[in-house]
Amino acid sequence: MKQYFEELKRRKVVRVGIAYLVGGWVLLQIADATFEPLNLPSWSTSLVLWLLILGFPAALALAWALEVTPDGIRRTKKRRRSAITRKARADDLPPPSIAVLPFADMSPEKDQDHFCEGMAEEIINSLARIKGVQVTSRTASFQFKGTTMDIDAIGEQLNVNTVLEGSVRKAGEHLRVTAQLINVADGYHIWSEGFDRELKDVFGIQKEIAENVAKAFKLSLSPQTEREIERQPTQNIEAYEYYLRGRRHFYQFNDQAWREAREDFSRAIDLDPDYALAYAGLADCFSFIYMYADSAVSVRLQAETNSRLALQLAPDLAQVHASRGLALSHSTRQAEAKRSFQRAIELDPTLFDAYYFHGRHAFAQGEFELAVSLFEKACEVRPDDYQALALLAQVYRALGRHDDRDRARARTLEVIEKRLQTSPNDARALCFGSVNLLEAGDTEKGMEWLERARTSLGDDALNLYNVACVYSTIGKIEEALDCLEKSVRKGMAELDWMKNDSDLDNLRSHPRFKALLPDG
Repeated sequence: MKQYFEELKRRKVVRVGIAYLVGGWVLLQIADATFEPLNLPSWSTSLVLWLLILGFPAALALAWALEVTPDGIRRTKKRRRSAITRKARADDLPPPSIAVLPFADMSPEKDQDHFCEGMAEEIINSLARIKGVQVTSRTASFQFKGTTMDIDAIGEQLNVNTVLEGSVRKAGEHLRVTAQLINVADGYHIWSEGFDRELKDVFGIQKEIAENVAKAFKLSLSPQTEREIERQPTQNIEAYEYYLRGRRHFYQFNDQAWREAREDFSRAIDLDPDYALAYAGLADCFSFIYMYADSAVSVRLQAETNSRLALQLAPDLAQVHASRGLALSHSTRQAEAKRSFQRAIELDPTLFDAYYFHGRHAFAQGEFELAVSLFEKACEVRPDDYQALALLAQVYRALGRHDDRDRARARTLEVIEKRLQTSPNDARALCFGSVNLLEAGDTEKGMEWLERARTSLGDDALNLYNVACVYSTIGKIEEALDCLEKSVRKGMAELDWMKNDSDLDNLRSHPRFKALLPDG
């Protein structure tokens, strides 16, 4: 009976029934008050009553079969499995996999997007530490923000069997959070709960949600995982909010966004000078600005300084070591950078950034075999990330492992196609996809994606570099050099990467390319 009632609620039959009864009662009151003054026959009121009685089951039947959407009236979608024969229990599921969607902002001012995204991201990070759960990345899950897609469609696209969604209402110092874990196969709630707390209890709420999800999957947490999930990064909630704003800007992956993130992280540090993750975030901003926007030595030194401060404050945090490795990878301290990445992996074997940035560092140093192993591990940790997949295909190509390259290329295109369904203007995805399409012989589609990438971000230094790689692979040497020179002028500083980037092999003997390198 519980399953039947859940299905009635999903199809809004209960809501329609209540509305019909209330509306019918109002109509009878109007009839009783007006029919006699209008000299209508005495049986008129009885007729209205019988029509309402006869119309009630018809209204319920229509509510069951149809739904009203912004696009008009359509048939209600059926469950993938019968609500009668299947119960939404965790032990019915295959090995647990989950996507955490951005929480909906229910605050009065609708100005808490950063907080809602941050709440979801922290839960993703906590769940990723639990052995036995496959967790979809932030990038993959967050592309469905504000979507009208059904849970079953989202689950199918992300290849997960459960979805966690929720809402946040923040008013002053009060916080109302709801969360529900939904079975993709039939749409029923496996677990749901509401939390009415003070704002300062936000970390406790995130911990409880992660623990309840693990409990729903019948998984136990190791003592170390419990300690990691319980860890509170700061006592200052305002600093935490600025940190969340910074993370939101950082993920937009362009020069302007990194500079805005830098301001947010700096504000968080002003409010809490011992906030290690804020220093690590600030270091990452300077690292990316140095790589792709401003190659001044002072910018690189800022990355190193802030990563060092983060390390001093939290030497046992994996993210801090990954940020330290990234900052040092642009200096002459290559061995120290490598040790930092290795330490990050030791502390958290599920941390994608540690494998990904270590892999990029190995590639830039020409250590292709090491880069392969690191990118392969990054793909295991986050199979829905097209960047690690695309770079893995590129390193396979450089090593002459053509069968592996073809498989990685096919998987890269599959992931990018899904990404572009919800983010059609993702310039980075379009560039990576364009290279792989052109190598696979799909010239028309590859050039179409390249043009879309050029118009999406225009003269952003990183975008120009990626476009140059595409032009190089198809033999458009002058166009590639034009884009590459412009990228360097705009601040592209990854010269070691350029030396070993196999996408640029067609340019290496050209004087213009040699002139871009310090030893050219």
